[in-house]
Amino acid sequence: GKTGGRVCRERRGPNMNDGLQPLRLHAGWSVVFHDFTEYDPERAGEGDAFCLHEDLLQLRHERAGLVIDLGWYPDGDRNGRYVLLLVRGQDWDAPLERAESRSRDGIAGLIGCWTDEAFWGRYGG
Repeated sequence: GKTGGRVCRERRGPNMNDGLQPLRLHAGWSVVFHDFTEYDPERAGEGDAFCLHEDLLQLRHERAGLVIDLGWYPDGDRNGRYVLLLVRGQDWDAPLERAESRSRDGIAGLIGCWTDEAFWGRYGG
């Protein structure tokens, strides 16, 4: 199962001052864990790739029984990509929605969209 992630912020060197990526969440969603930083994989050095891991962000909507999960795959590989999933409960093998991107801003925009009931409401709740 997917539970809490490693925390990139605690393992930073003096040059790693990326803050957490600001997120626009709609009502009803709570943060389970948040290690999705403003780190840009397109501009970062090889040694900084520890910020790119499988447990970047998880959001939960208790009433709807939905989870939004964000990770970077392959773990620690600068040439990888973000994978964003919307799942019901713990059904990781059959996500309701899946998106992949190398764009941090694009993924942040999708998170804003996916937390809007106009989007996730089609899956009940």
